Amino acid sequence: MKTILVILTLMFFTTFSYSGVHSIEKGEEGCEERMIELLNENPDYVIAHVKGLVCSSCAIGIRVKLSKINGLDKDIFTKGIRLDTSNQYVTLAAKEKLDFDLIFEKICDAGYEPIHLCYYDENHNLKNVDFIN
Repeated sequence: MKTILVILTLMFFTTFSYSGVHSIEKGEEGCEERMIELLNENPDYVIAHVKGLVCSSCAIGIRVKLSKINGLDKDIFTKGIRLDTSNQYVTLAAKEKLDFDLIFEKICDAGYEPIHLCYYDENHNLKNVDFIN
């Protein structure tokens, strides 16, 4: 009986483990109109579209995980992060360049599925970064 419990526990935890995901920049294609509006208002933000982000209290884990990364302006929003459940967006107030692979990893660690993120680069070009496994 103990052996079965151990096997089931291991299967459960390996299902949700981080599997070496990466980001790939694709230009501006894929940025939703609402994301572009938000970025035009605040070009220093990075906005991630996160599948399953529908409840603000459930998504606190995303904030906890992301608040540990370097480069956030923690004086804006709550620890530099705003959760928008109506659009399924996570907005990050960046004060320096952010590691997109790390953002993806932290969102996955919180139990959510990031789809892509949008931001303006230093030349004010709109960029879309898709996440790949």
